[in-house]
Amino acid sequence: MDYVDKLHIKPFLSILLGMSPEATSAAETHEKISSIIRTEGRKEQVVNMHPVRQDSSGEALIFYTHYEVLKNPSWFSGNILTDIENHIFITFNLNNTFAFYVSEKGLKDEIRTYFFTPLIPNIKVINISQLNYLFINEDNIKMLWLLGTHGRESFKADSKVLGGESVADTLNPLEDQSFVMSAVRTSLDGTEKTIGLNPYKSSLWRGPCKDWKTFENRVIEIIDTIDKNKNEVENPISILATPIAEMKGVSNVYDLSFLDPEFNKNDLSESKVDRLHTIKNKYTFKIFDTLNSPDISLEIFKNLISIGEIKISPKILDYSVEFDVIEKIPKKGKKPELDYFANTFKYPELIKCWYESGHAIINSRVFKTEYRDVIYNNFIWANFDNFDISKEKPELNGKAALNKIGTQKSLFCWMKHHWCGLWDSHENFMTTDKPSGWLFCDDGAGEKADFIHIDEHKDKVYISLIHIKAANSNSCDRRISVGAHDIVLNQAIKNLRYISRKNLTTDLRERAENAIAKYCWNNNVISDHGSFITAIEALEKNSKIKFRVIIVQPHTMKSYYDKNVQSNIRKQLDVLLVSAESAIRASGAEFYIIGHDDGKN
Repeated sequence: MDYVDKLHIKPFLSILLGMSPEATSAAETHEKISSIIRTEGRKEQVVNMHPVRQDSSGEALIFYTHYEVLKNPSWFSGNILTDIENHIFITFNLNNTFAFYVSEKGLKDEIRTYFFTPLIPNIKVINISQLNYLFINEDNIKMLWLLGTHGRESFKADSKVLGGESVADTLNPLEDQSFVMSAVRTSLDGTEKTIGLNPYKSSLWRGPCKDWKTFENRVIEIIDTIDKNKNEVENPISILATPIAEMKGVSNVYDLSFLDPEFNKNDLSESKVDRLHTIKNKYTFKIFDTLNSPDISLEIFKNLISIGEIKISPKILDYSVEFDVIEKIPKKGKKPELDYFANTFKYPELIKCWYESGHAIINSRVFKTEYRDVIYNNFIWANFDNFDISKEKPELNGKAALNKIGTQKSLFCWMKHHWCGLWDSHENFMTTDKPSGWLFCDDGAGEKADFIHIDEHKDKVYISLIHIKAANSNSCDRRISVGAHDIVLNQAIKNLRYISRKNLTTDLRERAENAIAKYCWNNNVISDHGSFITAIEALEKNSKIKFRVIIVQPHTMKSYYDKNVQSNIRKQLDVLLVSAESAIRASGAEFYIIGHDDGKN
């Protein structure tokens, strides 16, 4: 077939949009993209391009090229069979605005990656905020695709899709503010006609067209609208987080953390998981103030010994973040260790950081959230005097030694000596020097909690799932850390959900069979985990059982928390805690978080 008449073309309207900052030949642009279609990524495929056809409609120019793709069937390993696919590539141009249609699956997004590169140097995507203004009306949204900015190990979904007559009205100002719109389908001017838009891919779709004229009219109407109207809106759906295209306004980093290797090991390469384990187990850091700048300045410690300082500058390219290490000052003999830590910033997907300006870098993107004025008033403040709040577990020769629980000054040892379950609200929380009830250390792979505690109080049996996280710093000048709470809250909520799906004693028995040793006390006297499991089993038919999820995170100091009610730092933490409390209570458990009572007013 040498010639396809345009009147025989009736495609599903799904187009890639672009624009040129200066006058650009549409014919040359069409030819350059045709060359990419013909050659890029084809491997053993052969592409036969037929002659380009040119047409016009009013001031709009139209170019279309029919082509054939010859390839081996996907189900056949030999080379004696050949499939022939027929496809069409169409370019629409009006002044400096372009629309590209290609029938071959997946090729539209591929072409976009070549915009503003040497292969297609004069074409770039349409500004997201312009597309938002032109095509998204918050009141007319019918479908909404959301992506979470909270990170993959969060207790929230990574993504979700909502549908309805007025979807924006169903968003929860608290729960959904950590989501960002990835795509939307909205009615046009309140009519029954709808249009779909993914502004980050500069992609727009409408649906099947009954004939060429319908397709042509609709595409030209779209590019004419874009060409004539340059108004912008940054966030068309006010509740959601906003992706940021440049670092302008991002300033004063106050917290930084890395992905948890255990919760992300299925999503990352083995080398990245190993790196995260090394960072978690051996490295710590101190954040220096970088006023009115998005730069990140750190002092790095390995095994608690300072090894130098680094300065990192984040930059944004097409909404994706990259980190440049712009300065390294190693201590004598410590350059290799400092380089190892600094090289982690080559992988932006491993990094999370939060700024006082209300921005966060998560999932290799920068987001701005207008944090709601929700206040979390349910902290429990405990005294950790004579214990090292920066040490989670007892150690022997630099390795965790659970058999030393109670003999050192770690938080696990604080739990063994002072935990009390004889309270039923924040107001009457207490610690003790004479622990009662069962205390079981469940630390390890597949744990339900670091500790499980059982005690009776006021005719109820309380089963407490206790998760302990060491403070990022024991400095009396430390500030609030969202990252210090982020990981442990996610672990607590996910593990609670596992309990609701499976009998707790069954799971503990299975884990006990594979454990070398489990440590357990009954009324502060050492016992064995078999007796502990038997005790839980005897309680499981008791209707008076109450589950409690308890987070011990002494990084947060009472004095600093109380003094910073209006700061973005506290607002970010409060939003995280209120969201976590909502998720935990939805599972039928109570939620308590324990910070450090530093004794300051």
